[in-house]
Amino acid sequence: MMKRLYTYMVMAVVALSATVLTACNRDAEEANTLNGQWTGYISTYYEDRWGLTGEDYRTTICFVQRDMYGGTGYEVDYDVRDPYGSYYYSPIRWSVNNGVINIYYSYDDYYVEISRYTLNSNAFSGYMYDGTRRDIYFSLSYVGNVDWDRYRNGPNWRRSAATDSDDVVVNGESVARGAFARAILQR
Repeated sequence: MMKRLYTYMVMAVVALSATVLTACNRDAEEANTLNGQWTGYISTYYEDRWGLTGEDYRTTICFVQRDMYGGTGYEVDYDVRDPYGSYYYSPIRWSVNNGVINIYYSYDDYYVEISRYTLNSNAFSGYMYDGTRRDIYFSLSYVGNVDWDRYRNGPNWRRSAATDSDDVVVNGESVARGAFARAILQR
């Protein structure tokens, strides 16, 4: 009887270990796949008191892997018609844990969780959850290189609020400009 109980306990520990190792390996693989630059669209749909409304905008996200399960990076959302005159920029921290991708936007003190998604070396799509009732759908494609210097060193980067009231500046960086800045300032 004791030998049988011991055998079942050993089998349970081995099965649990295999499950944990498989989940850890999958998280590490997904983090490795995310590493790089992705561009595409984000669509937000939400129900307000007057009916269904929403917004679509272009986004580019850079995931920089710092350890096996996550890292840092940055995201810029922009108006396709005026990408350097109307944009919103934010540094991010991200991680993959049990198949869930967590992204933290430090300038906004804002988290999103991505649990329903598909990811391969060329495409990343799914839904972000931000704690609201909005459905935030994204569809991104992997891109090899993005000219981030156009945001970092361009004419709109690091402007002071005194020189252009249409900028939102955080920690010395031009975080938002154009329609994005106006939306933030109206909050």
